[in-house]
Amino acid sequence: MSAEARQFVDDHEDDQLADLFDLLSQPSVSATGEGVAECVELVQELCETYGFDETMRIETPGQPAVIARADADERAVAGDEAPTIFVYGHYDVQPADPDEWTTPPFDPTIREGPDGRDRIYARGAGDNKGQWFSHLCAVRALRETTGLPCNVTLLLEGEEESGSPNLDGVVREYADVFADADLAYVADGPIDASGRPHVLMGARGMQYVQVDVTGPNRDLHSGNYGGPVPNPAWELVRIVASLKDETGRVTIDGFYDDVRPIDEQDREALDAMPFDAEAVMADLDIHAFAEGPGDSYLEKLLYYPTCNICGFSSGYGGEGSKTVLPSTATLKMDMRLVADQDPEAIYDAFEAHVHEHATGVCDVEVTKMGQMYPQRTALDHPVRKPVMDAVAAAWATDPILKPTLGGSLPTAVFERELGLPCVTVPYANEDENNHSPDENLALDCFRSGILTSVELFSGLPQ
Repeated sequence: MSAEARQFVDDHEDDQLADLFDLLSQPSVSATGEGVAECVELVQELCETYGFDETMRIETPGQPAVIARADADERAVAGDEAPTIFVYGHYDVQPADPDEWTTPPFDPTIREGPDGRDRIYARGAGDNKGQWFSHLCAVRALRETTGLPCNVTLLLEGEEESGSPNLDGVVREYADVFADADLAYVADGPIDASGRPHVLMGARGMQYVQVDVTGPNRDLHSGNYGGPVPNPAWELVRIVASLKDETGRVTIDGFYDDVRPIDEQDREALDAMPFDAEAVMADLDIHAFAEGPGDSYLEKLLYYPTCNICGFSSGYGGEGSKTVLPSTATLKMDMRLVADQDPEAIYDAFEAHVHEHATGVCDVEVTKMGQMYPQRTALDHPVRKPVMDAVAAAWATDPILKPTLGGSLPTAVFERELGLPCVTVPYANEDENNHSPDENLALDCFRSGILTSVELFSGLPQ
């Protein structure tokens, strides 16, 4: 990184924070639509202020998206053609209950965190406004000093927190705008629990389902009706129990058929990842990790799919007792999917399994609630080195290479529709509290994120 660009970032810290605070002060809740229109307008203004040449507001059946383009400065381009980096982020945020926050969620505040570091507390600070705003700061720093040596195309959607239902359509419709890109890059999520940055070459996908079981047409007295009248809760319990065997393996037909094997490069990456099993169990107050495929915690988390119960409801759950035979039972479940698994095929197999194990005494309905495809770029892909180098230079430590994020991001569409390698580098602190009260972004992480983007924009091969 040029000393000029780094100095510019440091000299303009107050300006950067003031503009970020304006962005964080503007609600943009995709679930309700609160403040979205105003936020889109502000996003476009900020992109233009920070050196982007053009911005477009993209209408969708849901919340709008924004595409912005910054063309390389001729004085900074070494060869005949500048490389292009395609950057994704989202301006929408989760809802926030002010009563649960120390300070109002849309009134950004800097205060000392539990570790003594200064942090920005606001909804969206870490997820994801503070992270993609770092790219804007990087573009301006390079424009104002040595010049921007690559093209930067920025896509910000407004529905990530609602499952990105219209992202695929936007990417397909505007594929020509992204056609010259060499890399899809995402700054989202927290750094590693060890405090070191990490480079993620993929993300797990997800299939979210709901199962509703209906028995009698109303709740009944468990003494007057219990025994001969079928209980939908028991019917659902039987179905749920059939989803895993005694070793923890999912029993849905074909569930593991397309799981990509762990190869030698994966083993090397696994061996290099720091992990303290005892510390994790102590933090979570558990006695052991769950059974299932994978010889270790990290293998289970990064290389194998899951079948997770998110919620199970039926009957009476209030104080005291109520002797009721419930009329309905509901299960909510997510399945985190790994590279090469198809969410559609998994859903079909899940639905078939549920109906196969239903006894027929109650009505059983399966509903697809949402899905994301998994994505994984090969660990030996050429984009790995410039990304790893950029992170190492900005954070002054070697990053941890990981094949995938345990969670899900809508990154597969960039690989599927645009043919791009995709890499995710989180810029937020490990305890950012995303989706929770007192969401925050450490100031040192914000600065390191800006510097990472500066390094990457400067070091992408031409």
